[in-house]
Amino acid sequence: DIIDEIKQKVQNLDLQLKRFKRHKKLTEKLREQDIALALLKVQRYRTTIDPLEKQIKEYWHLRESKTTESSIHEKELKQYRETYSLQEKELNELQTQMTLLVDRQQILRQDILVWTEKGRSALANIDRQEQEYVSNDEKIDLLQSRSEDLEQELAEIELEINGKIDYYKTEKDSFQTLESVYLKTVEDLDSIQNDRWQCQQGIASQRSLYDRTISMVEEKQSLCEKLNERILEQKQNEKIHRGRQKQIDVQSKTIDQKLASSKNNLDRIESKLQILQTEEQELVKQYHHLSAKKDSLESQNSFYQELVESKEGFPEGTRYVLENPKKFPNVLGTVADVFLVDDLYRDALETGLGDLSHCMITKDKKSALSTLENAFLEQAGDLAIIPLKEAIDLKKRLNPVPKNGTVFGRASDLVKTDKKLRPLADYLLGDLLVVENLQDAINDPDLNGWGLVDTAGSYSGSDLVLKNRQVSEHGNLIGRQEKLDTIAFELNGQRKKEKEMAKKQESLDRSIQDTRKDLKVHLKSVGELTHSLTEMKTNSIRNQLEQSQVLETIKNLEEELIEVEQVVMQSKESLRSLKPVIDEVKKELNIYQEKIHKANKCMVDARKDRDNRQQFMQDARIALLNLESNRDKLKFKMTSGEETRNELKMRQTVILQEISGLQDEKTDLDEQVKIGEKELSKLTAETQKQKSIIDLKRSVFSDTYQMIDEVQSKITAEQQDRELLLENLKNAELSVSEIEQRMKLVIERIRDRYNIDLPSNLLVDGSENDLKFDIIRIRKSLDNIGPVNMAVQDEYDNESERLEHLQKQSNDLTTAEENLRETIRKIDRVARKRFKETFDLIRGNFEKLFKLFFDGGVADLRLIGDPDPLEADIVIQAQPPGKRNTSLRLLSSGEKALTAISLLFSIYQVKPSPYCILDEVDAPLDDINIHKFTKVLKKFADETQFIIVTHNKLTMEIANQMYGVTQQKKGISQLVSVKFD
Repeated sequence: DIIDEIKQKVQNLDLQLKRFKRHKKLTEKLREQDIALALLKVQRYRTTIDPLEKQIKEYWHLRESKTTESSIHEKELKQYRETYSLQEKELNELQTQMTLLVDRQQILRQDILVWTEKGRSALANIDRQEQEYVSNDEKIDLLQSRSEDLEQELAEIELEINGKIDYYKTEKDSFQTLESVYLKTVEDLDSIQNDRWQCQQGIASQRSLYDRTISMVEEKQSLCEKLNERILEQKQNEKIHRGRQKQIDVQSKTIDQKLASSKNNLDRIESKLQILQTEEQELVKQYHHLSAKKDSLESQNSFYQELVESKEGFPEGTRYVLENPKKFPNVLGTVADVFLVDDLYRDALETGLGDLSHCMITKDKKSALSTLENAFLEQAGDLAIIPLKEAIDLKKRLNPVPKNGTVFGRASDLVKTDKKLRPLADYLLGDLLVVENLQDAINDPDLNGWGLVDTAGSYSGSDLVLKNRQVSEHGNLIGRQEKLDTIAFELNGQRKKEKEMAKKQESLDRSIQDTRKDLKVHLKSVGELTHSLTEMKTNSIRNQLEQSQVLETIKNLEEELIEVEQVVMQSKESLRSLKPVIDEVKKELNIYQEKIHKANKCMVDARKDRDNRQQFMQDARIALLNLESNRDKLKFKMTSGEETRNELKMRQTVILQEISGLQDEKTDLDEQVKIGEKELSKLTAETQKQKSIIDLKRSVFSDTYQMIDEVQSKITAEQQDRELLLENLKNAELSVSEIEQRMKLVIERIRDRYNIDLPSNLLVDGSENDLKFDIIRIRKSLDNIGPVNMAVQDEYDNESERLEHLQKQSNDLTTAEENLRETIRKIDRVARKRFKETFDLIRGNFEKLFKLFFDGGVADLRLIGDPDPLEADIVIQAQPPGKRNTSLRLLSSGEKALTAISLLFSIYQVKPSPYCILDEVDAPLDDINIHKFTKVLKKFADETQFIIVTHNKLTMEIANQMYGVTQQKKGISQLVSVKFD
């Protein structure tokens, strides 16, 4: 910009040397020509006023003579209108009477037609009823014959059923006798087996008791000897612990006093440090927040800067024209540059405009054609142009916006642009409405005929075309430069805040370091005293515990010894009484075994006889059931035939009654037809008479109307003449006034501009048009000359030298800037590509793993917000099977945890490592979800070694090797490992 400015300045200085000499000469000539032109205008105005004043006097005379002629025709018109009203009223009454006659005639014709059709229908019904009567007689005879045959067949089946019933009863009595014999043998066998089982249980119980008693006696005798030895040993230990406790109490009291003093000093320093650290944490948090926001703004600034400079998103031809403004100087920009819109409606407006947002804007149609021609010669590619001058003249009638809760407004009203471009916005977007949701708006009848687009970019045109906007990797075209300016302003503010926080952080760090030094010294002192006191207390507690344990042990051992000695004496007495009882029970068991063998044989024989008799009884029962079924079928057929026969007889009676009624109805209808035809002929004659009278009246009425029209035409012609006269008078008076005003303006202009009165005796050569042309030419020459500079030579030399120096520097900077921008663009492209590839892999893995964890369902990851993927927000969508949630907040804690684990493993799958540490990730999961979690772990364990920190037993079950962490001493952890083969 500086170089172009200096170039222009050098050229201006060169021109000023030539312009100065011409300036004075042209100014003097302009003054002479301007005065001469003013004099000619004043003379021309005076010659024009004289004939106009004569015309005004003539118009006033004609106006007075025309007024009296119009009153005569108005009186004549009033008389004709009164006659016309009376004739119109009489004609309307006749037409009403005529209408009533025609309606009555039409009703009679319809009635005659209906009566005739009803008579024909009655004759057809009589024929149909007679045919049905004959058919029913035949059906009754046939049903009577079938009923007699069925009665004979039923009697034969009844005899056979009675014989089968007697045979079945005989077989059933025999079966019940054998069944009672069989049940008696089963009861006898069960009774004997129960007695034997009780005897066996008694032997086993007595033998077990005897063996256990012998073993217990031997064990208790050995235990008595060991108890006596342990009692002597514990009494010796109790004396040692009593002396040690006295020494520990004296040492603990001394250390406790020193520790209390040190802790008071330590609490004071810790309180001060905590306050400073809280301030530091809050400051660091603010600093990180600012830094993250600044990095985000810098990335956005770079992204939008690249989009604006590279013209990404525009067609190839449009980009070529915009990147070469010197070759296409008449291009003012694109539609996307001149239309601004809020972020909420940006996607909607871009979808609504479509490819029109790529259109370039030129000054007028001529420059547009020139640009197209140059683009064709340069082989620039596809492009579209809108001429600004013609676009401003566009006028489009806009329909009112429907009052609807889902409509944000007309798209053209939501666009921010220059007033001159408002007609272009109305022309492109005037028939488009921005709505909240396209699906709801399409079904709204109030919005039919409108183009609709919602804030998400879904579009439905009035021509039934549907579109859906996909977010472009180049971002929005509309409002790019506005977005870039906003980001740059925010970025400068963030950098200032970051510097202020850095200074505050440095001061706070120095205070914290000094406080920590004091704290470290006091902590060391308190730690040493605490450690000594803890050791004393630990030793005291341990000694007291051991002493109490020794006393308790002695007491327990003595009580246990007494109990054991009593048990030994009782056990020996029991052994002596058990031996004869066992021998007696064995003899009784052998007797029961022989009884069971005999009873079992009797039961088998009785069961065989019972089963054979049961089979005979079942065969007889089946034969009896078959005969009874056949009997029931015959009875049903007989009953159905009788009911049908009775129904047919009743129908015969009804048919005879219907035939009689139809014959009477036919006679009545014939009589009505004759009466109706007579009345119709009378109405026809009366109608013809009334029609003749109406035609005569209508002819007279038409003549009256024609006379009224002639009088009105005369009055209208006179009014037009009078109005024309007034218009001419008014125009003449206005012309005189306007010419006089022009004369005054010319005289005043000369007085104001040159400070002289207009001369009356000046001789002027040339016409008024010649003088106007000379003045315009002189003024244009003066405008072209511009201001004059007297020291132009020195300025020209200095600026030329400066221009040469700046051009060299500009070339170097342009080359460096292009290299740097290309490097940044490459880095951004690679980063976006790698991020998109990684995101797509994680997204696919997340969908699969979510279904694996939940046995179904739907899950997805999406980028929203900023069109730049590096700045966009990531949204997690998870819908377990059977749920219809719209947010992760609606999931249970277990489902949230399982969703998080799915995402964790999805990221892990993209670049797996040889081992993975999971720290209590299964804590919120229930047993069912734990099984799902362990199932997935087993699947991945083939490629990765998992180290899991857990308290859940179900998770521990799948481990190949387990390490338990214990604390045998306070503050000291130990590992206990178990390997499962």
